[in-house]
Amino acid sequence: MAGERSGWMWVSLALLCGLILASYGSMHYYNEYSKYQQLYEDTLGELKQFKTHMLASILIDYGNGTKEWHNDTVVPLEATLFNLTTEVANVNYTVYPFGVFVTAINEEGGDPGYFWLWYKWNSTSAQWDTYMVGADAFILHHGDVVSWVYTETSW
Repeated sequence: MAGERSGWMWVSLALLCGLILASYGSMHYYNEYSKYQQLYEDTLGELKQFKTHMLASILIDYGNGTKEWHNDTVVPLEATLFNLTTEVANVNYTVYPFGVFVTAINEEGGDPGYFWLWYKWNSTSAQWDTYMVGADAFILHHGDVVSWVYTETSW
């Protein structure tokens, strides 16, 4: 009888250990499920956002070695370079019939012979391209990378 009791005790102990392990495993997988469910919902929310918004990156090069990146800035669809710039910086500008002319970014500008010029990154040629339109006329596309450079002109 003592052997039977001892056998039942070991069986009960094994079942209790199995129950504890099963409970731990269930809790672990439930927590993982909850984490990935939240990530899924966050991702869906971001995807819904991109029906009306897009991401663009901008570099502001102050011409003195200081460069400031604003990566993956959220802007509305059909936003212009000027919209993106005003989203990330304090911009002084003058409006002309041909468009907006940026005179200062974050209080930097106005030096004789220096101007703010903008460029767009061309991933195919791996270089910065210039465009002959005002910042308010250049429509951005999702993923565009643009830059403003405070530079001395030779004209």
